[in-house]
Amino acid sequence: MSPSKNMLRFKTEFSGQNPPYSPSILGNNSGFSSETPTPPKPPRKVLKTPHKVLDAPSLQDDFYLNLVDWSSQNVLAVELGTCVYLWSASNSKVMKLCDLGPNDGVCSVQRTREGYISIGTNFGQVQ
Repeated sequence: MSPSKNMLRFKTEFSGQNPPYSPSILGNNSGFSSETPTPPKPPRKVLKTPHKVLDAPSLQDDFYLNLVDWSSQNVLAVELGTCVYLWSASNSKVMKLCDLGPNDGVCSVQRTREGYISIGTNFGQVQ
């Protein structure tokens, strides 16, 4: 068959006994059968009601912005308008971290490995 007619064909025309490739990383003749039955996992229980609800009325609805960050110390950093707030999940206390003022806004909130919070602004600055 000519190459131009084979462009949209999905079947190979291999006529040998063994296929030229193996879907197994161990090869064709590894002795390991991929058809060994594995015990089924029990279904995961998912609650129908939320444990807690984040009420963030001024949170911008923009897919390209990173406006929420959760730390390993169980503290949530959230952008609300031009401000960044910290919420502690252990004691439910809220602290205002900063306010960028009426002429600027928050584009990104991210923690470093050391625990510092980086805030990216609309003007391209990192604080």
